[in-house]
Amino acid sequence: MAFHIVYIREAHPGNGWQVPENLIENIVYDEPATDQARTTAAATCALSLDLHMPMLVDDIENGVDRQYVGLPMRLFLVDASGTIAYAGDKGPRGWDDDAFEVAIQETLK
Repeated sequence: MAFHIVYIREAHPGNGWQVPENLIENIVYDEPATDQARTTAAATCALSLDLHMPMLVDDIENGVDRQYVGLPMRLFLVDASGTIAYAGDKGPRGWDDDAFEVAIQETLK
C-alpha cells in the first residue's frame, strides 16, 4: 500500500482571497500559471512542512482537483483495482482520521 499527497491549486493564493493566518505567518504564494511553477510551489511546501510522504502534483488544468474536488483538503483511498474505497468529506471540518483508518483496515482484508 502506498500513500501520496496530491498538491492541487492554491487554496488561498497571494493574488486571490487570503486568510489572516497565512498573512501573519507570511505564507503567501501566487497561484502558479504553469506546471513547472506549480511543481516548484509543491516542492517548497514539502520542504517547508518537512513532509516525508511522496507528493504528486496536479497539472495546471486542475484535472485531479476537478475530478476529486480536493479543495480544501480531502482523504481518498483507492484500492488495488482502482476503485475508490473511501472518499472523505471536504476538510478541514470533514476530516475524519478514524473513518479513514477503518477504511484502510477493511481494504487490506
